[in-house]
Amino acid sequence: MPELPSRFRVFSHAVQLRCPRCGIGSLFRGWFRMHEACPHCGFSYEREPGFYLGSIYLNYGATVILTGALYALLVMGLGLSNETTLAVCLAAAVLCPILFFRHSRSFLLALDSSVNQDQARSAEEIHTGSAPTATLSKGKLASLASDDGRAGCAMGVALALILLFGLGMAAVTLYFATTTSTQMEPGDGLGD
Repeated sequence: MPELPSRFRVFSHAVQLRCPRCGIGSLFRGWFRMHEACPHCGFSYEREPGFYLGSIYLNYGATVILTGALYALLVMGLGLSNETTLAVCLAAAVLCPILFFRHSRSFLLALDSSVNQDQARSAEEIHTGSAPTATLSKGKLASLASDDGRAGCAMGVALALILLFGLGMAAVTLYFATTTSTQMEPGDGLGD
């Protein structure tokens, strides 16, 4: 089995929506449908049932960051009203998950491929049933357990950061909503 490239290259392939192993084959055959395996090298994109639900968290994080930054830019930078800004942020919050769907799946697969390198198999190995779990050595099983621990830790840290960012944005929004309820005088704005 060919080795996976470095983590940097794996994530650069994810940005391009390409196979984490070879960087040539595409991940998607349509806007929402993924290939089962890389058309070029045969690397399997299939994971355990429910694996790609993790991409929801990445998508949520991207949406929170985008809408938070957009809100700050529109209110503090351009001085738009809260009502106008909330309408724009609502539209962005609806569109961002749709537009980022493919990349969130790609980043999740890249994370899994870079951390769980022992579990990365080709489609041929999966369909022929070679290397079943029952024949794995104790060392190989220990390596897989270590990979799972690292992947779980990485996802836990990512989710904690997303949650903290979301809570911080909520606090900033509440702060500005309560402090800007009074009319500002000319010269009081940030852009003056």
